[in-house]
Order: sequence, then C-alpha cells, then structure tokens
Amino acid sequence: MASKMAVIVNPYIALGSADDREKYLSLVREVAHETQANEHECLAYCWTRPIYTSEDAPDGPVFVQGIEVYKDPEALAVVHRSSEPYLKMREVITSTALITFPKGGVPLFEPVGSGFLTRTGATESVSPGNVFIFVQYTARCSESLAAFLAEEKILCSEIQEAEAVQALWCFVPEHREVEIPITLFVRLPDASFYDELEVTLLSFERKALALDGIRKARWWKGEGFGFFRHDVNK
Repeated sequence: MASKMAVIVNPYIALGSADDREKYLSLVREVAHETQANEHECLAYCWTRPIYTSEDAPDGPVFVQGIEVYKDPEALAVVHRSSEPYLKMREVITSTALITFPKGGVPLFEPVGSGFLTRTGATESVSPGNVFIFVQYTARCSESLAAFLAEEKILCSEIQEAEAVQALWCFVPEHREVEIPITLFVRLPDASFYDELEVTLLSFERKALALDGIRKARWWKGEGFGFFRHDVNK
C-alpha cells in the first residue's frame, strides 16, 4: 500500500471548449515532462480527457481529470509550483482565464486501502496514451468506509493477477466531513484492456453498493499521459 505520507491532488476541471481543453493539456504535458525529469519527490502526475464525449453538453463546458501524487506538502507547494513549465502554465491560464482556480486552494487527498500505484519494473517515463478510470463513491460514515475498503482489499487481490492493470489505488480527502468521498483509480496500457476489466469492476461495484451507506457518484473513463514512480510503494 502507498505511504500514508503521500499528498494527492485530484483535479476535475471544466473548460469552455474542446479547443481550450487541448490548450490546457498541451501546457500540462510540458509540466509532466519537466516534473518527471527533475522532481523526484513527485510520485505520479497524469492528466486525461474523456474517451466518450457524451457527458459533455453541446453548449456547456468540457472537462479534464488529473491525479498528482507527492511525497509531502513541500514537494507540491514549494518544488513543483516553482518550476519553469508550471509558472509558464500558470501565467497563460491567468492571462487567458483558461480555467478558474478553486477558492481556498486545491483540496488534498490521502491514500487508503490495499492498492498499488505502479508495478515493479514499469517504466517511469511519461506515457503518451494510457487509459485511466476514476470511479467515485461516497461513504455515509467511517464504518461505511471501512466496509468499502474490506471489499476493495478483495478486489486488489484479484487485480494483482491481472498484469495489464498498471495501477489500482484508492484515496479520500485529508479533511473529511461526515459523508466521505472515495475515489478508486485504475490505469491501463490502452483501451484494448478495458472491457475485461470493466466486468471485474462492475462485479466489485455491485458488492460495494450493497453495503450500508455506500453510493456511487461518478465513473470517468479517460485517455491521457503521465508517469508513476516505483518508490511510491516504499
């Protein structure tokens, strides 16, 4: 299981158009390469666009979904946010109002459960075209969360045998309300592995939703780029 000290950023961002989304992804792709090469305290960094656009309203916003993992708060707030590509991205975003930054800062998350964020021997370079799945649930209370994680542990045991699954990770907000959001994150090499995995995930979901106090919030299937370091599990 990943270190409890890890700091996770899990942004879900609306943009005004598909063109704006591609501009944003182009900016963060530069950040990803710089971060992978020079920020060894950043353990994971990836961004995705949805594979299916049915969730994008014709006249409404389009979305990107990301996940960033850092060893500690300083690696995020001091090292990462002072890099040249990040400052360039921030300048473009501010001058063009490409996105709106959340008031009060970006919410932070922490890992829970029995999953893994990378496989031994997997490349640490920035991947050009992986598939990423984010499934969000809510737990009514800490007891519901514990029951959910018991099912997640069984899922992880099954998934460990599926070598195509490059990540299966679970995280929750650092500061929790009474109702607790839970995110299940999965990484695949490409879309050809999705259908088989979906059967396993839906079987898990049926068991999870049968638990007292668990409900489903959102299922995101996206394609994108990113890197994941081996020492995230140390």
